[in-house]
Amino acid sequence: MQQKILILDSNRPSIETLRKTLKCQGYEIIAAYTVPEGQKRLLEKRFHLVLVGENFVAKDGQNFMDFLHRKFPGLPGIVLIRKGLPLNVEENIEKSGFHLISQSQGPCQLLESIREIFSHETKESENYDSRIGEDKPFQLLGESPSILHLRETLRAVAETSAAVLLRGETGTGKELAARFLHAHSPRSQNQFIAVNCAALTESLLESELFGHEKGAFTGAHRQRLGKFEYAGSGTLFLDEIGEISPPLQAKMLRVLDDRKFERVGGNKTIDVQCRIIAASNIDFTKALETGRFREDLYYRLNVVSIDLPPLRDRAQDIPLLARHFLAEKSQRHNKPVMEISAQAIDDLSQYGWPGNVRELENIIEQAVILAKGKVIDRLPLPAQKIPSTGSMRKSMDQKDLTQMTLKEYIADILQESEARYFSALLKRHKGHISRTAETAGIDRKTFYRKIKQCGIDPKKYKPRK
Repeated sequence: MQQKILILDSNRPSIETLRKTLKCQGYEIIAAYTVPEGQKRLLEKRFHLVLVGENFVAKDGQNFMDFLHRKFPGLPGIVLIRKGLPLNVEENIEKSGFHLISQSQGPCQLLESIREIFSHETKESENYDSRIGEDKPFQLLGESPSILHLRETLRAVAETSAAVLLRGETGTGKELAARFLHAHSPRSQNQFIAVNCAALTESLLESELFGHEKGAFTGAHRQRLGKFEYAGSGTLFLDEIGEISPPLQAKMLRVLDDRKFERVGGNKTIDVQCRIIAASNIDFTKALETGRFREDLYYRLNVVSIDLPPLRDRAQDIPLLARHFLAEKSQRHNKPVMEISAQAIDDLSQYGWPGNVRELENIIEQAVILAKGKVIDRLPLPAQKIPSTGSMRKSMDQKDLTQMTLKEYIADILQESEARYFSALLKRHKGHISRTAETAGIDRKTFYRKIKQCGIDPKKYKPRK
């Protein structure tokens, strides 16, 4: 994707020079010569970077920088300095996390800074998604009683500012539910920022959430705002909250209690204005008993707890979801709009869906890619469509069911089903981890954790040399 840069400066010769330099590097350049024009451009398109001339920062800096901080808190930028700036203006620039570059340093320094910013942003985009400027409707499709109840609950909770804990199996749509909640809340015009807590190490996650000051640690070459600040008055979604470390849990508790925090390496106390929505698929009862998760933090997050139903409990929604994904994937892969046969729908309805809606989406996408006609009548479902009752009974008979709670019994059955599912996928992909995880609709880290829990060795599925 071509990266889009907005240049805001009243100096036309300067803009033209910059335009030529940056176009040669493959960037798409759009210019604005006044603050109102720059604001209009930002609202019309999604930009990856903003270059601002010194004269605008000095003259209309407060209003424009406040506009950027409020409307596009995750958007990186560079201020081009010709002479110098008053101290209060520099502080305002630092608040927005912008770079300061002197034009006397020449184009090489500017290009190096731009490449550094884009490199950093590309890496970050794998771990969180702020979706700046997108206008996408976040629907929770389905007409089953459980999904109707879920939508009704989310709409009721959306009107408040209470912390929400979304619970459900992998692939049930916890982030979609969080976006639905945000879209129906009074905060909908502000940012929604999602952070995958399981995708980052403890130190990186702390910096991502709380930000850091320049020099706070090796590699901290400039001040960086955390997601609590970027979210502003919007919504911060903390996915996989159950995976954060005890020290971070303690720091998170303070944020929820006092609505305040300090950046890493800093002393300035910053107020938290965003709403917090957390999500996890862990068993919190066990996590609290073993001390894996702090009880006080759990109760702060669990002001409102919402359980998302697994797809197997809303089987009547499968045909609707399948046709929705069929239309979406046909368009995405430039295929003619296809139909799905009654037999294929029946096959989908009979399958157990351990990967839930995400797995259904992946199955439909594979079917669209492999389809040779306009009707899909065969689906790339794992060979073992329905968990074998006989094998499950044999395994369960070896245990004393009278000593198990209902939750433990169900968890054992689900783990056996997951083991068969992952074994089938690994066999199909000949032990290729990335392809197997992609088919399952989960990341590699989650996949490794799952197969470890199931006692599966992926090396056994690799072809012998």
